[in-house]
Amino acid sequence: MHVLPWDENKHIENAYAAKRPVWIIPVAIVGLLLVAFTWYKELTTNYQYSIAITVLFSLTAIKAIVFIFDYKKFYNWVSGMLKKNQGKKIVVLDIYVGLFGLTLIILSLLLL
Repeated sequence: MHVLPWDENKHIENAYAAKRPVWIIPVAIVGLLLVAFTWYKELTTNYQYSIAITVLFSLTAIKAIVFIFDYKKFYNWVSGMLKKNQGKKIVVLDIYVGLFGLTLIILSLLLL
């Protein structure tokens, strides 16, 4: 995403408007349902190392909960990051999140 010639910060600014967009709640609920399903599978099956993947995947629930209950705080945090250093912190954060997601995919393929 970071090597494509487009203004990522402008896209983020448009995606997270000051007023919570309509799509945020349904997406957050679907994310929480996926986390719940992951925990259900963890507790009802016996896959080796699945607890590691389940715990890592559960970290995504933090963002969904913030979206539902305190979107304004999230918006202030994102807009503040976009204003400092031309949004370079957002790019660094996105790289870490991308690496985290890639790690989850690799772990889920190799450990199961």
